[in-house]
Amino acid sequence: MKLKVVFAGVLFSILCNFVFSSVRVYVFYSPGCENCEIVRDENLKEIGRNVGVEKEARYFNVEDIENYQKLVELEEKYKDTENELPVVFIGKYVLGGEEEIKKKLEEVIREYAKTGSRWPDEIKDKELQSIENTRVEISKYPTIYIAFFYQTTCKECERVFYLLNYLKKKYPFLKIKEFNLMERENEILFEAMAEKIKIPEEKRIIPATLIIGTDYLQQREINLKNIEKIIGKYKGKGSECIWKIEEEKLKEAEERIIKRFKELGILPVCLAGLIDGINPCAFAVIVFFISYLVATKRKGKEILIVGFSFMAGVFITYFLFGCGVFSFLSRFTHYSAFSKVLNFCVGTGAIILGLLSFYDFLKARKGEIKNIKLQLPQSIKKKIHSTIISKGRLKNYAIGSFISGVIVSFLEFVCTGQVYFPTIVFVLNQQRQGYFYLSLYNLFFIFPLLLILLFSYAGISSQKISEFSRNNVVSAKLLLSLFFFFLGGYLLSNTF
Repeated sequence: MKLKVVFAGVLFSILCNFVFSSVRVYVFYSPGCENCEIVRDENLKEIGRNVGVEKEARYFNVEDIENYQKLVELEEKYKDTENELPVVFIGKYVLGGEEEIKKKLEEVIREYAKTGSRWPDEIKDKELQSIENTRVEISKYPTIYIAFFYQTTCKECERVFYLLNYLKKKYPFLKIKEFNLMERENEILFEAMAEKIKIPEEKRIIPATLIIGTDYLQQREINLKNIEKIIGKYKGKGSECIWKIEEEKLKEAEERIIKRFKELGILPVCLAGLIDGINPCAFAVIVFFISYLVATKRKGKEILIVGFSFMAGVFITYFLFGCGVFSFLSRFTHYSAFSKVLNFCVGTGAIILGLLSFYDFLKARKGEIKNIKLQLPQSIKKKIHSTIISKGRLKNYAIGSFISGVIVSFLEFVCTGQVYFPTIVFVLNQQRQGYFYLSLYNLFFIFPLLLILLFSYAGISSQKISEFSRNNVVSAKLLLSLFFFFLGGYLLSNTF
């Protein structure tokens, strides 16, 4: 009898271990999700091995409508909605997004290592209803039109696409259309629609907006509960096709966009060009150029002709280079991954340059100008000087100065490009009047050169200009540092 009791106890123990010791995990993912690598089966198995526990995982592709419905219902059951993909359910926990999963997944698995965990919907599996039970006949209701405006850099937008796919299948009477705001015509259309339904101007720069009839939701407001509430308002009467806008209204919308962007975007771009123009690297070239004009006894109109030719060469070269980079990068901004990587890399680079500029600022304050980090290498300085001298000797000195400006622009780009390239990416993020703002940037970039040229024409010596440059290295470096931090912060904020 005792033997039977012992045997039953062992059998019960084995059964309990079999039933409860496994940590059971639900993973909701999408094949196109960049952050879902973290929940690959081999990664979860490795965590299980580290913790010393058996792990069972079931994977659900949210692009399948039933799986998306399952995710929504589980989130509602756990009272933890609108998670970023991937989403992991373990025991009483919901982990959403790469960052939270990295931080907490192993800790949660470790918590259930001894007791194990059940499947998240094991107890209340019957409460989950098939999507087929909630489908409505298309003939029963008139069409409701939904427009979703998004940007590829918007992290909240990724989840919305799966939600819209779910809605399309659940409510066949919905007509849903998606518009990428990185495309100019869609931006104008959104402005016209926003004006029509009275979206406040300050909300028209938000990167995720869903419009149904005269109602709209933005960013985290865009969830199943809110959308279904608005659908209920229009069910039975339908809504007009909101993206059909008269040509006249579209033209008015474009004019408003131009006006608004000029008010919002003009200052940072112009300031970037001006700061780059007084950058000690560029300023040193200007001073040498003016010194050379004086040394060759250029006077009066000759100084102006040579100076304006040189400036024209610099402006055209920098503008064309900026347009080329802008045009090239614009081809890839439709891809969210590319936009995020670009913003992250350039933003991080700008922060590093900001730190180096601040280091130079501290060195310049101590008078150690020769020890600053961000300056042209001596070999390039010599090459610039020899270019100015050799091209200045050409018989047609105006053409010579223009060619000199072109060549010098390429040579000093190693230094001035540190400001120019992040500014191009800044303008790219705006996607509005890009080429116009690049021309503004370059006008302000050559503005210091114009001032010095006019001072030289008025008789101020190059020695005084050079002295002014040396005395203001500290201020220039501090301005550069602050501006790099601004650009870096802006671009990184668009990444995260």
